[in-house]
Amino acid sequence: MDDYAQYKQERDFSYFHSISPGNFTIPIHNHNVNEIFLCISDNINYYVDGKTYEMNKYDIIITNNKEFHRPVLRIKDTYERKIIQFRKEYLSFFDIPENNPIEIYESRMSGNNNVIKSSDTLENNLIYYFMEIDKYCDKPSGDIMTRTLLLQLIIKLNTIIFESKKDKNTIKSDPKILATLEYINDHLDTVINLDLLSNKFFINKYYLCHLFKKHMGITIIDYINLKRIERAKHLLLEGVPVTDACYLVGFNDYSNFYKKFKKIVGLSPKKYVKDFTYISKTT
Repeated sequence: MDDYAQYKQERDFSYFHSISPGNFTIPIHNHNVNEIFLCISDNINYYVDGKTYEMNKYDIIITNNKEFHRPVLRIKDTYERKIIQFRKEYLSFFDIPENNPIEIYESRMSGNNNVIKSSDTLENNLIYYFMEIDKYCDKPSGDIMTRTLLLQLIIKLNTIIFESKKDKNTIKSDPKILATLEYINDHLDTVINLDLLSNKFFINKYYLCHLFKKHMGITIIDYINLKRIERAKHLLLEGVPVTDACYLVGFNDYSNFYKKFKKIVGLSPKKYVKDFTYISKTT
């Protein structure tokens, strides 16, 4: 997944300026961190949990650690972006007041109000924060400055997003897909299969599969497994035993859970907890 190595996702803070050729595909994914994505190219659509945003140069996309997303090129051309990834612990250095901008950032409904238009980016001089973070983030003496700049950027993003009355740049999403996503996310601990979804939403299961793959770039079953493993990761980090986490996220047997976890995460459940704990203590 380009620059998004798993170990980087688990750091408290990361900054990327990436340029890719136009012949690539990034699968649907999420991160263990929050993300601020500045689009430098003018040729992508950005998918976030069933919503599609038509991106222009200097548009910004924000996603939290629960939102699955992926960029898709409209035109096969160079794909350039700047990305900030952070965990809220990175800003615990500050004595943030009750109206914590991080909490507001994470309280958005999934797949809603993810975009800041280029006009707002330019009017509020948001590119300045990316340039300054780029300047300071790798300097030994730049840590406090980087944290301060990030906090200022997040406060500005929150002001722009929550003063907005509607989602901007949104391409119409299929209501069946949005309803299917909502149902899946609310019932991860129960049995979910194509026949059940077909009967619930009065749609042919093969057509539903076609629509889902078209909008999400992934099959329904693969999406369910991704979401279940993502929830399992959170449970494991909260101290829930591996076997309990397996059944709490809807898997019927541990063997299948273990295989899916290792395939998606790249680590066994126990190794994931061990490595995450180690990284948290050393960053």
